[in-house]
Amino acid sequence: MDWKIPLHSVGVLFLATALRATAPPQELPGDDLLSYARGVLFVSQTGLASGSAGTALTAIDGDPYRMVLMNDGQGPVEFVYKLPATTRFERFGVPRVMEAPGNTTFVRSVEVSGSPDGPDGGFRPLAAFELETHATEDETTTVAVDSIVPVRWVRVRFDGGILIEPGDEGRTVVWFSELMGYGEQEPQTMSTAFDGRWELRLTERQDLRGDPLELHQNGTTITGCVGTIRFQGTVNGRVARVSGEDPATGRTGALILVADDDGSINASVAANRGRFNARTAVDVPDPEGCGAEPPPAPVVCGTDVYVNFAFDSAVIRPESEPVIADLYDRLAREDARRVSVVGHTSTEGSEDYNLDLSLRRAQAVVDAVVALGLDAARMSADGVGAAQPLISPDDNESARELNRRVRVTCGS
Repeated sequence: MDWKIPLHSVGVLFLATALRATAPPQELPGDDLLSYARGVLFVSQTGLASGSAGTALTAIDGDPYRMVLMNDGQGPVEFVYKLPATTRFERFGVPRVMEAPGNTTFVRSVEVSGSPDGPDGGFRPLAAFELETHATEDETTTVAVDSIVPVRWVRVRFDGGILIEPGDEGRTVVWFSELMGYGEQEPQTMSTAFDGRWELRLTERQDLRGDPLELHQNGTTITGCVGTIRFQGTVNGRVARVSGEDPATGRTGALILVADDDGSINASVAANRGRFNARTAVDVPDPEGCGAEPPPAPVVCGTDVYVNFAFDSAVIRPESEPVIADLYDRLAREDARRVSVVGHTSTEGSEDYNLDLSLRRAQAVVDAVVALGLDAARMSADGVGAAQPLISPDDNESARELNRRVRVTCGS
């Protein structure tokens, strides 16, 4: 089938493929702060013929090959995102600028601007760059920000195409991969919004019925259910990572939940280790819930705990300090039982690298709770790298964030 797009419009095609970038983490500039898994929320779009939040979030999901965007013919495609905390971007990156067979080409122009004031004004240019096709599939184009300023909202504009030849204006599809942002972000304050009942609906079709979602938050621990899946997880700042299963069928589920300033909840959901899809928690009259009663006390032994670390290190980030404090309080109530903390990583990097990093991060958690007063003789640390993924495939940032965890077990 031929795609017909006028020259002045942009169709952005995210190729659906199983290929992934293979650069080890030490080759990247830092953490990707333009990621839904780090708490970035969709605000608005212009220029799309169809779709909105779900399609725009695909541009920042850490997986460059997910979907098709079609321009409405009224101007360039623009997305506006909200960051979870004030951020100073230093560089932006676009991976795998590759051409594809047929009447397709990669987007040429990308403009990024930021605002500290709101989604409707105060934007100033951060970076504008022209892309050129990469020679190999593992390359990433990175560009320095023109002016490093504090922003809370980001606007991205896509325009043109690298290989639009004369005469091809009405036959060329323009595609894109992923936009990544690197820099420094202020610590996120812990949200207390992960408590209540909603209906979890497809972000693109909120008019359709969804699954009941029930959340119970106790400090940094979150328990609950979506449909028949029961889960437990951890709140770090505005982001909650949870996983669980259906006790009757063993069907698994995992969610990245993000709370906005007003307490509204958005989610990225995967069932049975499948692909993540955008969901929105919708307030409905008399929500039915899904029968997950809050436990009398949060369970820590035999659970996965999510702790945020600085990029490529075992330094615990500030938003996870409440997680460590809660972990200490709950382990202190476990009498004199021995505690094992096992670190897990995502798949970036070599096996040896990930084994070492997972051990160092597990040891950092042990050291942190010991510093608060837990008996060091009770504690041990180990690391298994990426050998036991919670979510597979590990090809987007939501999956990677769920795979990066520590497992806490208690013995006699």
